[in-house]
Amino acid sequence: MVDLRDVELADILVNYSVKMRPGDKVCLLTDSVVTRPLFLEVYKRIIMGGGYPYPHMELDPHIGFEGMDPIWMKYASDRQLKYFSRTRFNEMKAMNAYIRIGGGTEELTGVDPERIPLRRRVTRPMLTERLTKRWVATRYPTPNLAKTAGMKLKEFEDFFYGACLIDWDKQKQKQMTIKERLKGAKVIQILGAETDLKIGVAGRKLTLCYGKKNMPDGELYYAPLETFTNGYIKYTYPYNYNGQKIDGIFLRFKHGKVIYHNAVKNQKALTALLNTDPGSRVLGEAAFGTNEGITKFTGETLFDEKINGTVHITPGNAYPDSGGKNKSANHADIVKDLRPEFGGGEILVDGEVIQKNGKWTFI
Repeated sequence: MVDLRDVELADILVNYSVKMRPGDKVCLLTDSVVTRPLFLEVYKRIIMGGGYPYPHMELDPHIGFEGMDPIWMKYASDRQLKYFSRTRFNEMKAMNAYIRIGGGTEELTGVDPERIPLRRRVTRPMLTERLTKRWVATRYPTPNLAKTAGMKLKEFEDFFYGACLIDWDKQKQKQMTIKERLKGAKVIQILGAETDLKIGVAGRKLTLCYGKKNMPDGELYYAPLETFTNGYIKYTYPYNYNGQKIDGIFLRFKHGKVIYHNAVKNQKALTALLNTDPGSRVLGEAAFGTNEGITKFTGETLFDEKINGTVHITPGNAYPDSGGKNKSANHADIVKDLRPEFGGGEILVDGEVIQKNGKWTFI
């Protein structure tokens, strides 16, 4: 039996998020057969809308960055890891849009973390090309994601659809209000537990996110000035590096670069991430979560970076639509929670408090 929520979400992904047009070629990718109900609804809507779907299900060793194939990453030789598929790249070049449905597999748990940045460097052109398309990434309420979030499947389903099937026009209006208040901002300062970080954003665009790239969505982000960031930050939540869980992350910045890093758990993976390429130690994003439907940590970055009352301060690749120039094979959205139950905190813009303990002072 078809879940009508999948029908509604598929319509949002195809007709709202990527705004598919008749004749569009659409790369449709998932990393799990469990996502099949939504996958088929999206597939159907692409066809019904006059598009041409290019489906990839479960195993794809060539896409890179997102959805690395765990079998390939475990058994491939170094020579194979350095292989770049021109065939897959040419297919991506031919696409007009890209839709990814993640199932929250264990991905690369148990794989040597130093193999991950090697593969990411090789496949970086695929990411660069994909970002030129109309694209959206989502997840699906699978048993694995529910387990990671500490919820029963039915509870997680309600949580997931509650975060996705919202009034996106209302979310846009909220973000417009925040953007107006931040107009002309030069320096963003984040204060909190073991955190005092100053980020330069003068001349950079504040980009609104209301369902066009991620689903669920709900964030605003800057691409920081590449040589400005100074101070330190202790993140609240662990980061999932393709299945490698890194916890207790602390970073210190000087003149835009990470000069010291530490992790309570999986220091080797954090070091491998930051050493992927020169851009991995420079901030690519500074963002504010705004989705009221996401209130708790789930262990899935796509949700957690949107938690209302959080920031994510992201070493790695910058999105050019915000004026960023930093290039990297990584984009590590690591989350700091500023709500009182997590130690509280403040966001200041040019010395004035605009958010305190996770609540905007002007909304």
